[in-house]
Amino acid sequence: MTETLTLSHHIADQTIPAIVAHEQRNPAAPDDLVVHIPEAGTALVAQATQAARDALAPSAATGIEARSDALAKIGRAIAANATELALLIARETGKTVRDARGETIRAARIFEFFAGEALRNIGERFESTRPGAMVEVMHAPVGVVGLITPWNFPIAIPAWKIAPALAFGNTVVWKPSEVSSATAAALMRIIADAGLPAGCVNLVLGAGATGQAICEQPDIDAVSFTGSEPVGQRVREIVTARGARVQLEMGGVNGFIVLADADLDIAVECVANGAFFAAGQRCTATSRIIVEDSVAERFLAALKSRVERFSIGDPRDERTDIGPLASPRQKQRVSTQVAAVRDEGLVTAFGAAPDPDDCHFAPTLFDHVGGDSLLAREEIFGPVAGLFRVDGFEAAMALLNNSRYGLSAGLCTRSLKHAEAFKREARAGMLMVNLPTAGVDHHAPFGGLGNSSYGPREQGRAARAFYTTSRTTYLRGG
Repeated sequence: MTETLTLSHHIADQTIPAIVAHEQRNPAAPDDLVVHIPEAGTALVAQATQAARDALAPSAATGIEARSDALAKIGRAIAANATELALLIARETGKTVRDARGETIRAARIFEFFAGEALRNIGERFESTRPGAMVEVMHAPVGVVGLITPWNFPIAIPAWKIAPALAFGNTVVWKPSEVSSATAAALMRIIADAGLPAGCVNLVLGAGATGQAICEQPDIDAVSFTGSEPVGQRVREIVTARGARVQLEMGGVNGFIVLADADLDIAVECVANGAFFAAGQRCTATSRIIVEDSVAERFLAALKSRVERFSIGDPRDERTDIGPLASPRQKQRVSTQVAAVRDEGLVTAFGAAPDPDDCHFAPTLFDHVGGDSLLAREEIFGPVAGLFRVDGFEAAMALLNNSRYGLSAGLCTRSLKHAEAFKREARAGMLMVNLPTAGVDHHAPFGGLGNSSYGPREQGRAARAFYTTSRTTYLRGG
């Protein structure tokens, strides 16, 4: 029996029904779940922005302890509802229910972490060069923050934007992806029950038109975006043109180096996880597997054997390792990119045989890939990777760094010398040694170099840099 969810915007603690503009179905079982999503557009974004602006003073008046308590309450409620939220994520986006449960618990911990940070927004006080005067530096909220979040981490990424925004005294206008709006609505209900003043968080649903309205809205003081590079660059142009603050996370073509001295069991697990788990739909996924020639054949055989043991199927099943791509549109995009790689003359070591009847896409590896291939230059947001064969560490590092992106990079080795050189020389914001390129801690900074990121880092204590502005006061007694 089909379940149909018809969603509404949420502005100033009121639900705002609207005409359905978009539909999302369970990508593994289209008749299981149908989500109807409205499009907010310019007028409702303006209304949400005014509600957020009006909430700034009441939010400040409640004080930091009340904000901390609210964030902790949100974290507890997410954890208490983790099973139901994980199943909704699996049904809506195709993420496996095991993966979705882990993401949900991570979101809970993010809110709990920032409940503590709300009490630790510490400033500075020091003597002025002018006799008898003191200098105080405080970290004040930026104001109204617009948040545009993607579907691949439908609860964790909203958490790591909303939680610090609130912790440091801002208010929020939030647009999730239309692919994951039911999950966003469920999180919004939890936030609405936390006791924050009306208008502290406002949910506006829709697609590109609503995202553009957030970027163009003159009363939004800062915009944080996670998504594709082309859209991110457009967000940057619009927001910076009107003088507002902007933060972008835009993915990457992440490389993982396997040296001849590596433990191949560890290397295979790192690559299998990084390249193929979550159906490759992670901005930190491994897409360039850079292996020394002397171990390439053994590594390839072991990786193929590992992939053959994957359980690919219904994301609602606890036994499933890899679910479908998030939507038919996403599958078409990945299929088109893979066809372009085939047109280069590259052949597959395994995979590249998608089921034409659903959104699943088999884990796919192209072998003997060159540095000028599309696989080396463009992000394929699916379970697709290339094997690049090199003759040593220096060649591996040169290939790794030959990218306009720089989000995550990995190295598998037993050599401390090479690990230290990798840490110094790799041009990426996230460096992994004997760990997958995908997977980060909730309390540590996240972000990349080059075209992967723009603006201050997200997550952990580093998040304060984006969500606050320094205010310097000089004091001398009268």
